Amino acid sequence: MKPSLSTYLQGATFILVLSVFAACQPTETGQQEKTTAATTQPAQTITAAAAKRPAPEFFIIPEDMARKRVWICEDSESDVFHVQHDCPILVQCKGKGSFRNLILPRAVEDYGRYNCQECSKDLDLIFDKDAVREIGRK
Repeated sequence: MKPSLSTYLQGATFILVLSVFAACQPTETGQQEKTTAATTQPAQTITAAAAKRPAPEFFIIPEDMARKRVWICEDSESDVFHVQHDCPILVQCKGKGSFRNLILPRAVEDYGRYNCQECSKDLDLIFDKDAVREIGRK
């Protein structure tokens, strides 16, 4: 009795399925690395969240900056706002949180954010209690 073409195809399919199944099995080293990474991740997150500064107690936003838009990273670690969307510190947020673009007063009032020292150092004066400010004349 001669085997038919369908018998060969069934055998080839069976061997293909077994080889794919065997290739998808994780190695012990890979599994161990994943376990180690999963164990250290929560500890790093807790440490970073504990290091987050409290919301600013004092700030004055000048009238001409009230409509200025800034970027924030919504995650458990970041507590700064950014003027530039391509700020290197903001780019590090990619994959860790979501990005928001909102007006400056809302970033400070609602989110308790400070200015980024990389891209918005010139906005330090809004948190400076001792800064001399001009009173708007009408």
